[in-house]
Amino acid sequence: MVGVLDISSRLLRYFLAVAEELHFTHAAERLFIAQPALSKAIRRLERELGFPLFIRNRQGVALTVAGQAMVPAARAALAELAEGVRAARAAQRAGSRGLRVGYHSSIGSPLLKPIIDGFTRRCPGWRVELRLCDWTDPAGAVLDARCDIALLRLPLPGQDELETRTLRWDPRWVALAADHRLVARESVRLSDLAGETFVALPASSGPFRDFWLALDQVPRAPRIGIEVANAEDYFEAIAAGHGIAMLAETTTRVHRRPGIAYRLVTDASPSELVVAWRRGSTDRALTEFASACLEVVDA
Repeated sequence: MVGVLDISSRLLRYFLAVAEELHFTHAAERLFIAQPALSKAIRRLERELGFPLFIRNRQGVALTVAGQAMVPAARAALAELAEGVRAARAAQRAGSRGLRVGYHSSIGSPLLKPIIDGFTRRCPGWRVELRLCDWTDPAGAVLDARCDIALLRLPLPGQDELETRTLRWDPRWVALAADHRLVARESVRLSDLAGETFVALPASSGPFRDFWLALDQVPRAPRIGIEVANAEDYFEAIAAGHGIAMLAETTTRVHRRPGIAYRLVTDASPSELVVAWRRGSTDRALTEFASACLEVVDA
């Protein structure tokens, strides 16, 4: 039997997913891995620990007493590791004058370029490194210090750990395959989308996914045709007729392509675009970048 320090963080994440879902298939979907691979990993973890973590029977999955005790320890270990990585990255950047800026593909260069120009005027000698944020974990790049600051859309998982400044509110539109019945209308209402199949973001994006399924205004069990994790797959799925999808008005300008039509959803609440950084950060470059953002949107 190996010591606890030899257990990989990946196995701990797998364990916590099953412990929280109490369902191997649901946990595998959350982790974006195959269910047999997850089951194999959990069995390996149990062998390494020397005791079972789960009771498996026809009724489902339950934690053993040892498994229950393992949950807070695993969470603490992963949190400590994440904090250590953040601290190491911060130390590595201590002498650097680069600002890593995350953004979603819906933001677009017409907004990014003047913001970057404004920031470099405010902070001469600084360089900006642009990083595309993954839809699977919209705020993750900032929370784990892969980015210093980001242009994001609320709501987000982990939002309470972020400092944000609202830049603007964008209307929500719906993307439809070019031959969809609703294309004949100039605009639509949320009630027109009832019963439609949606192209959805990954479940791991939590409230971000829910907002783009309009669950903030129409609580229901949505019909999901396919889940996608990036913009390219998103629009390919819509054009192929796998479902419809809601998006911000700016996205309709950034992602124009054959086979897709966009219509305004007149009664949908707007999307909030923010500039966000980790709460408690005191670097002046962050507030200067936020000021550059506000200057551009107020112009």
